[in-house]
Amino acid sequence: MPQSTTPTSRQGSARWRVIGWVMLTTAIAVVSIIVAVRQVLLKEVNTEANAQIVQELAEFRTFADNGVNPKTTRPFDSAEDLLTTYIARQYSGYSEQLIGVTDNRIIFFKEQADHATGQGYRLYQDEQFITDITQGDKVSGVEHTPAGTIHWGRVDINPTGTGKESGYLIVVEYTQPDVDHVNHTVNLMAGIGAAALALAFAMSWLVAGQITKPMRELRKVAADITEKDITARVPVRGNDDIAAMSRTFNQMLDRLEESSATQRQFLDDVSHELRTPITIVRGHLELMERSSSEQEATLALVDDELERMGRIVADLLLLAKSERPDFVRPTPTDVADLMIVLDSKVQVFTRNRWVINEIADGTVALDGQRVTQAMVQLCANASQYSPAGSLITLGSAYRDIDGERHIDFWVRDAGPGVKPEDAEHLFDRFHRNNAKNPATAQEHSVGVGLGLSIVRAIAESHRGTAWVRQPDSGPGAIFGISIPSPVPLPVQNNQTPERTP
Repeated sequence: MPQSTTPTSRQGSARWRVIGWVMLTTAIAVVSIIVAVRQVLLKEVNTEANAQIVQELAEFRTFADNGVNPKTTRPFDSAEDLLTTYIARQYSGYSEQLIGVTDNRIIFFKEQADHATGQGYRLYQDEQFITDITQGDKVSGVEHTPAGTIHWGRVDINPTGTGKESGYLIVVEYTQPDVDHVNHTVNLMAGIGAAALALAFAMSWLVAGQITKPMRELRKVAADITEKDITARVPVRGNDDIAAMSRTFNQMLDRLEESSATQRQFLDDVSHELRTPITIVRGHLELMERSSSEQEATLALVDDELERMGRIVADLLLLAKSERPDFVRPTPTDVADLMIVLDSKVQVFTRNRWVINEIADGTVALDGQRVTQAMVQLCANASQYSPAGSLITLGSAYRDIDGERHIDFWVRDAGPGVKPEDAEHLFDRFHRNNAKNPATAQEHSVGVGLGLSIVRAIAESHRGTAWVRQPDSGPGAIFGISIPSPVPLPVQNNQTPERTP
């Protein structure tokens, strides 16, 4: 049995794609800015540290060349006096430290060193590090210490005079405090960037909603359009590309509605016009004298064909009416009463035995006359293609289709059944299935194939479906219609243990 299907929503809607691209672009921009700012700030820290060292070394060279020992009022003749006097006069920054080194001692000011390095590691106490700096060939460099990364520069002191001691001035710049400040700034930027991303998400959600709103309206209109109702239109706002698309879509719907209306009117007019000449011809044939058996047979044949043509015209007229929105007029209908009335109507097919297999209780919104018309058509087909005296069962039952409750009306015949390849097109207009009943040698389908089309038209007018399937066991086929009935399930009255499909 065909299951009713509903359109499934796409996992990735246009709105989320717009938001995703906006957020991705914004995130890349924010991260790039933060990384770039951090690199620039770190480069400035290193450049500033090197500049401070170069400046301090230049000042010391000037002092060494022009300085006078305040104790002797003469030029310095001792590296220790020169270093002690210079370091005592300097005020270093929060990250700078001056260390003098001679053959006998290391000269520094403890307050200055504590201010530069904080608690813990003391560079002037690291003898191996001092030795590596003073004895190495390099006069500047960058080293990693427990106090963080440092930049350093060295000046060699060689006082004039024989036997005078030499020494070194080491200028150290601790960059870790500045790096910590940079990291703090970067963390602050990261927090602001996160807030900016949240704001960008909210704004992109609103903006994407406004951008995709016309597309959602277009999709809703397209989903509401059916073969019977093409009156819905997309609201047009503004004068941009989306408004132009909406206008083009509405123009297409206008053409489709006009074409559909023309087609329905043509079919309606033709059906009406054909009924009159058929009625006139049949009336004249009935008044004609029948003087011979051959004439009698000919007139009977012509009358039979005219009757068949009348049925075809009536079916075509009914199909034309089924395209109208008011073809069915649902009203609250008691299903049990509907089945009892249907049972009384099908008893006119006296060549078979009829049994109601199952009756669903409750009230459903449907057009009782149209449903009865569809079921009588299915019962007439079942009687025509089942062996004489065979049992035909019919019934109604509720079932769930994709979370929605439906009411099924069904008929099970005792005919030759339906081939799977024919079931898909069996309800199409003018489709015929010529399988023969083994018991009666009758073809399973005669006529022009409009009866089941009418059944499907009635089912679809109720937003339902017409279906056919083979029973689990035994001969025949089960034909039925399913109509949505979204109300609480009532208790069913099962007269026999056999269930419907």
